[in-house]
Amino acid sequence: MGNHWKELLPVDRYTVHSNGIIRPDDLRVITMLYQPLIGAGAYSLYMTLYGELGAEEVTSIPSTHHSLMNHTQMNLQSIYEERKKLEAIGLLKTYQQNTEDERIFIYEIQPALDPEKFFQDDVLSIYLYGRLGKQRYVEVKKRFTYTHHEVSDYKEVTASFNDVFSSLHASEIRSGVNSEIHGTNDNQNTKYYKHNEGTSPDFSNGDFDFDTLVRDLSSFIIPSEVLTGELKDAIKRLAFIYQISPLDMSSVVQQAYFRDEELTASKLRKETQRWYKVEKPGQLPKLSERNQAPAPSSKDSSEQTPEEMMIRTFETISPRTLLEKYGEGGRAASSDLKLVETVMFEQKLSPGVVNVLIDYVLNTNDMKLVHGHVEKIASQWKRKKITTVREAMALAKAEHQNYQSYKQQKSKPSGYRQKRKDVRKDTLPKWMRESKKSDGTSQKQEQLVTDNEKKWLEEYLKGL
Repeated sequence: MGNHWKELLPVDRYTVHSNGIIRPDDLRVITMLYQPLIGAGAYSLYMTLYGELGAEEVTSIPSTHHSLMNHTQMNLQSIYEERKKLEAIGLLKTYQQNTEDERIFIYEIQPALDPEKFFQDDVLSIYLYGRLGKQRYVEVKKRFTYTHHEVSDYKEVTASFNDVFSSLHASEIRSGVNSEIHGTNDNQNTKYYKHNEGTSPDFSNGDFDFDTLVRDLSSFIIPSEVLTGELKDAIKRLAFIYQISPLDMSSVVQQAYFRDEELTASKLRKETQRWYKVEKPGQLPKLSERNQAPAPSSKDSSEQTPEEMMIRTFETISPRTLLEKYGEGGRAASSDLKLVETVMFEQKLSPGVVNVLIDYVLNTNDMKLVHGHVEKIASQWKRKKITTVREAMALAKAEHQNYQSYKQQKSKPSGYRQKRKDVRKDTLPKWMRESKKSDGTSQKQEQLVTDNEKKWLEEYLKGL
């Protein structure tokens, strides 16, 4: 999402449409059930777009993204990223028209799923549970349920229509036929106000190799007609949620089918949960945004400088992988992962920038991930609008140099000269160290370094 300027400009105009009437109940569902998944920024954007519709309106007046930036106090990148979250979760559809002079968008806000369908949806309900925890999840769910009163012991005395109303007189019938009650003046674009149902998140077909699963199953094991469109969709969703490979998913499908020689979405869900409890005991699936896409590089890896190689690495690995690398393959501490998740979620830092932050803090704090220090730096980087790995590395270098200068000034004795050893020197990440020329001056990181340094970096990167 880093190239938002290619997709969106402040001068681009937009109009808000509504897919039917958005009811107050929809807004309550979005606040209580969707907001924990998409965050306050996306929620605020949705409510702002909704607010642009007048009472009983389904179309707003045209506006520019510059005015939307002023209204939400978000920069254009944030608006673009939060918009993508709304699209992915099923609360927004975006349409674009390009002309010679301008680019125009239609933002069609969608109603929420009703609570019953939300809690029946595997993707939404499981990730909401992971966000809220068991106790809060149960509390929120209770707010959307009620106890149905049994009426089997009662006699129904409800009046029917013809008990209360009488038929039209013949003269009224004639006038009604000749009137415009059933007029045909509506054109094909005329629509009646109504409340449309919300939709579940849509999944693309790129992440799961369904052909591999089908080949492993074989029609001799499970008849091809068993895999209906509904079941295929359920398989993709469950494989995404629980991060199951096609071959493992094939085994899950077979187990679910062989129990009763019948396969339904409900049985597949139960079998998947049973598999997950065995394979990953005590863990819950969690929702996280994808790693930021690495910037394309035209250079061959052999032509890249160590800094360019490190930038590429930070952009392509996840923070979890980096933490586990420093743990020599051990599982990353849950408190550290929670810290990373909080920084990414609250400060909206990209995974690549968070990687730089982790690497810097660990190396300058004796391999301790000091939570308060991480949060303080993350907040500073957010205020400085750090969005790329290269910017984060440059700022970390500058801040560290300033800190070292401050320490040297502070350590100088007052009134008389005295030689004094430094108490401790920080062990810096390799990308922060400067090599020295023969004349003693600093050599820039962008310049090529020795073969030994490159060999060290290649070995370092293999371990990530």
